[in-house]
Amino acid sequence: MEYRTLGRTGLRVSEVGFGAMTIGGEAFGPTDDAESLRALHHAIDLGMNFIDTADAYGRGHSEELIAQVLKTRRKEVVLATKGGNQYTVRQGLRNFDPAYIAGALEQSLRRLQTDTIDLYQLHNPSAEVMQRGEIFDLLDRVKREGKIRHYGVSLETTADGIAAIQTGKPDTLQVVYNILHQDPEDELLPLAQRNNIGIIARVPLERGVLSGRFTAPSSFTRGDFRARMFSEQALAPLNAAIDKLGFLVKGDVRNLADAALRFVLSNPAVSSVIPGIRTVRQVDDNAAASGKRLPDSDLKRLRELYRDEFRAIPFH
Repeated sequence: MEYRTLGRTGLRVSEVGFGAMTIGGEAFGPTDDAESLRALHHAIDLGMNFIDTADAYGRGHSEELIAQVLKTRRKEVVLATKGGNQYTVRQGLRNFDPAYIAGALEQSLRRLQTDTIDLYQLHNPSAEVMQRGEIFDLLDRVKREGKIRHYGVSLETTADGIAAIQTGKPDTLQVVYNILHQDPEDELLPLAQRNNIGIIARVPLERGVLSGRFTAPSSFTRGDFRARMFSEQALAPLNAAIDKLGFLVKGDVRNLADAALRFVLSNPAVSSVIPGIRTVRQVDDNAAASGKRLPDSDLKRLRELYRDEFRAIPFH
């Protein structure tokens, strides 16, 4: 496993991290907690030290599972979580009132059974929330109190990332960045580099579609929210795009998912990429991308495809 510095935090994080939304259950259908715990331990064994979760993942269940691993391995982990999704009322309902976030942080600390969170992130706030600034006042206070070491923002849009940087406050930004959604390269990633802000790339496999395994709604298991997200109509342009990406799988590039992770890691602005993981096999598959990059010729072709065709693909 190779490591990169997470912007001005100075933290050294594995360039392939553990995206822990999937182990929370609910969103992706049934999960096996025992396998999730094996996957977490195996990831740390391989040097995957960056674990990213949120209080809303499985209504706290993801954090509770991670706590079981932290009991014996806290010093081996750079721990990131998020708050701002008022999931106890309704998933997706955002609340960035400082009093609410203060309470959400306390609940995350309790579930994670730790005194300090290495990186606490606001979970998709609006530009207006960030520009008002009260929420950053709170985060500065809890940082002084030692409850968090650093803070960042998980972005709904790349435009929100520009607004976040303009406040001068967050140390990190978490953004959707993958072969089909390269728009962060236009302005956000260069601006983040100039300001020494750590970039965490999420959804690198376009919610699994870039694995090539999900070609129809019936491909998803019962209870998987992606079956509702990806109708036949929604999957059509994605499948058409995937048909044009076969040139990436050659040499030591094992499959399209491997190529998709290498694409993200080829950008030096990225500190860590966090594919969703819930099995030991997925740990191995994703960790294998560390230290690997795509050749410049393939990157050039991908950027041409994005400019000419992929840019029109809707965000999911």
